[in-house]
Amino acid sequence: MDLIDVHAHIVPQRLPDGPAAGVEPRWPCVQCADGIQATVTIQGKPFREIDHRSWDSGKRMADMDAAGVSRQALSPMPELLSYWFDPAAGLEMCRAVNQTIADMMAANPARFSGLGCVPLQDPALAAAELSRVKADGFAGVEIGSNINGVLPGDERFEEFFAEAQALGLSVFVHALHPIGADRLHATPDLIPFAAFPLDTGLAAVSLVRAGIPERYPGLKLGFSHGGGAIVPLVHRLAKGWELTNGFGGLVPKTPQHYTSGFYYDNLVYDAGYLAYLVREFAPDRVFSGTDYPYAIMEVDPSGFIDAADIADDASLRHGAASRFLGLANEWSETGV
Repeated sequence: MDLIDVHAHIVPQRLPDGPAAGVEPRWPCVQCADGIQATVTIQGKPFREIDHRSWDSGKRMADMDAAGVSRQALSPMPELLSYWFDPAAGLEMCRAVNQTIADMMAANPARFSGLGCVPLQDPALAAAELSRVKADGFAGVEIGSNINGVLPGDERFEEFFAEAQALGLSVFVHALHPIGADRLHATPDLIPFAAFPLDTGLAAVSLVRAGIPERYPGLKLGFSHGGGAIVPLVHRLAKGWELTNGFGGLVPKTPQHYTSGFYYDNLVYDAGYLAYLVREFAPDRVFSGTDYPYAIMEVDPSGFIDAADIADDASLRHGAASRFLGLANEWSETGV
């Protein structure tokens, strides 16, 4: 096995008790009656049906073995990022989720890496919490494609990205509560199937436009769902770059220069598009990502890579992931 899955989520079997009644009404709860099937509820209503794959390392590793996956990078179910809480409550949730991931990593260090979470609704608090994340052995953190409607390129998050670079922590951007989702109330299925990739692409180009990769060239930024709609967005952004003299000099290189340096998972469901991402858009920057254990997951990650018919797929299978997760000393381009 030589495949690393960088997009795999967890939910703790038990979440901490919420604050006093009414203080944080959206505090989630895991209702698990039999140790196998569970329901995540929010405000007393079902949010998502899950099962023991979300927290049971043994079951997870058995599934990994069956799919030919050597290692997973564990990240929170995005709803657990909890940006809508008071910062102190958000920090409590993040630490509880991170502890679950840390325990899974500690028990099986050869199989699991970690992408934790921090309370980014308070950027200074999130930046300070990165030191704890680093000390606990995480490779980086997962963040939402927007933070309470604010794109990550906003200047308020500058100190967070600066600290992530300083600590050598990667940042994996995952779609969350996409901007404009309120317009899709008549067809809510379009939120995960269409609005998620739109928001991910918008988050990526917001970072380029803000000059984040220019000012922090050592920061490893990764994007879920193949960067979503990034391809058409970045070409249109490039036209704007030409017309505005690099957005007034803030972005001295072409937008494509920066986006080719980002990392992307390969969760795009189309082998031809995956081949384009790997060969042309971001060579050596695409890694495997399955969205395990959810219904939308890629069930045959190795077969999907085979279908893309890439002559040298070592980077896609494990090379790019090992660089993103800081595993370069453990992996070579030919395997362990």
